Amino acid sequence: MNTNLKVSNVTKIYPGCIANDNVSLEFESGKIYALLGENGAGKSTLVKILSGVIIPDQGDIFLNKNILKLNSPLDAKKNDIGMVFQHFNLFETLSVFENLIIDSDEKKENLREKIELIMKKYNFLINLDVPVLNLSAGQKQKVEIIRCLIRNPKVLIMDEPTSVLTEQETSELFLSLKKFSEEGILIIYITHKLKEVMLLCDEVAVMRKGKLVSVSEIKNENIETLAKKMVGQNLKTIKKKKVETSSDQLIKITNLNFISEDPFETNLNNINFSVNRGECLGIAGISGNGQSELFQILSGEIISDKKSIEFNKNYIGDLNPQERREYLMAFSPEDRLEQAAVPQMKIFENVALNNFKSSNFFKNGLINENKIKEHAKKIISDFNVNTDNIELKSQFLSGGNLQKLIIGRELITSPDLLICFNPTWGLDIGAINYIHETLIKINEQDKSIILISTDTDELLKLSDKISVIHKGKLSKIMNADEVTSEKLGVLMGGGEID
Repeated sequence: MNTNLKVSNVTKIYPGCIANDNVSLEFESGKIYALLGENGAGKSTLVKILSGVIIPDQGDIFLNKNILKLNSPLDAKKNDIGMVFQHFNLFETLSVFENLIIDSDEKKENLREKIELIMKKYNFLINLDVPVLNLSAGQKQKVEIIRCLIRNPKVLIMDEPTSVLTEQETSELFLSLKKFSEEGILIIYITHKLKEVMLLCDEVAVMRKGKLVSVSEIKNENIETLAKKMVGQNLKTIKKKKVETSSDQLIKITNLNFISEDPFETNLNNINFSVNRGECLGIAGISGNGQSELFQILSGEIISDKKSIEFNKNYIGDLNPQERREYLMAFSPEDRLEQAAVPQMKIFENVALNNFKSSNFFKNGLINENKIKEHAKKIISDFNVNTDNIELKSQFLSGGNLQKLIIGRELITSPDLLICFNPTWGLDIGAINYIHETLIKINEQDKSIILISTDTDELLKLSDKISVIHKGKLSKIMNADEVTSEKLGVLMGGGEID
C-alpha cells in the first residue's frame, strides 16, 4: 500500500507560546522519517495533533488526499494512525493478552489468533499470559507496537522509543521498523539520539521554536550538521579528560541489601562498591532492575543499615536526605516534576527546598526570602537557566531548563558527592551538552559523582569506572575505557562477558 500523509499550515498557540507556527510537511510510505528539535521546538505538539490528542488552531491534515478531522485519539485510530508513546500505557498486573484485548473490538479467539500471527511474522517472543510486570522494557514496547499493528496502521509514530532499551533491544527494534517500512507502513520517528537517526532514517525534518527549519535526506547530513540545525549554532564538543583519580575513598557501600514487600519494587542483593574523590562511577542497567531503589537508599529516602554506607569516614546508612546533605551530599532524582521540584511553586521557592545549613535560608524559625532570591539569581546566572524571572512558576520552564535549575540548586553549595539518576533523560542535545559539561567540571574540582543512567553513551562519555545492575545485583566494577556499549548491553540483558 502507498500512503501519503500531509500536514498543511498547522498552527497551535498557547498563552505566551506558539507551539506550531504554520508547519507544512509531507510524508510518503516506504521511508522512515526523523522528526528532530530541542525541547519546546514543537515536535511533540505536532505528533499529538497527528494522533488526535491535540486539536490545532488552524491548518489541515490529509491522509491519501482525504482531509482528516482528528478530534480524539480514537479518530486517529479509525484513520489508521498509530502511536507508541515514550511512557508505556500498560496495566502492569494484567496479562499481555488482557492489555491487548482492552483496546480491541474483536472476539477473544480471533484476536488471539491475529496477535500470534503478528508475533510469528515479526519474531516477537512474548508469552501472552504472563503479567506485564514480568516483561523487560523491550518486550513491553513490543506489546505497545502489537497494539498498533492489530489495527493494520498506515502510519506509525514512535516517540523516543529507545530511552529504556539495551543496545540489543534497540537493534531488534530497528530491524522491526525497517520491515514495517518495507511493507508500506509510514514511520515517523522522534528521538534526541542523533546517532540513531543516522542509522535508521531516510529523511529528517528539523523544528526550532515552533517552525519547520529544514527537511533533508539523511545521506546529506551528519550528526554535527543536524545538531547545528536543532540549536541554531555549532555545539561544543564535550569530552572528559582521562586523568589519574585520587586514591582517597569518599564513599563505600558494604553488603547493602534491600527486601521489599511491594511487587513493583526490585530487591537489592549484596551491593558493594566504593568511589574515590574526583571519580565518576557509572551504573548502567535497563529500567526496573533496581536503579530507583539504589538511588533512594543512597539518598536516604529509604533507610538502610547504618554501617552499609560510609561517607567521608562517617556511617550514614540510617540518616535521612536532609541529614546527608549536611555531610555535603547532593541528589538529582530521575523524575524532575515529581521528586525534584514542585511545578506549581516559583523558581526561588523551589531553590529553598534544598536547605543546607550554609545556605542561611532560615533563621530563628523565619524565612529569609531575600537570601533565597539571591541564591536563585546566582543559580540562574551560573547554570544558564533560560529566564531572568525568579518569580516564574517552575512548570513553565522547559525540561532542560528545569534540570539545569535542579542541578544548579544541588551544586551551588559545593557538595563533595553528587548522586544523579538519568540526569539528561528526555532532554534535547543542547541541554544534554550543558549537563555533561557541568558533570565533567565537578570531577575536575575533585568532587565525586555516582551516575545512574540507562543511556550507555552518556555513561561511557562521563564515567571513570562502570558497573551494571541487573535484577538487583551489581556486576564487577570495570574501567570505563575498557568497556564498549556492546559489552554493557550484554550485561544489562543478564549475560556475561569475558
